Amino acid sequence: MIASQPPGDIFPWPADQPLTALDTATIALPAALIEADDTIGDIIRGPDDMSFAAPDGDFIFIRLSAGMTVSLSKPCQAYVVPDGEGDATPRRFQLG
Repeated sequence: MIASQPPGDIFPWPADQPLTALDTATIALPAALIEADDTIGDIIRGPDDMSFAAPDGDFIFIRLSAGMTVSLSKPCQAYVVPDGEGDATPRRFQLG
């Protein structure tokens, strides 16, 4: 199944649901997803070349290139980050 997700719209991401990016995308995850005893790799499972950033402490941003698959070991609410002001282009993901 292919899902199309507009930037800024929150979507539920179930635990263990793989998403494969069909378009380059940045996804925001709540930083609270990673607890004190967790490592990022325990929670966010993806390729070694996937980039991470946590600039403000509230969110973790993961950058996916087309073809990258990522899954989470915990469920959360996430959203696609727009690439710039006025970016409303939906990003496509293969589910499963």
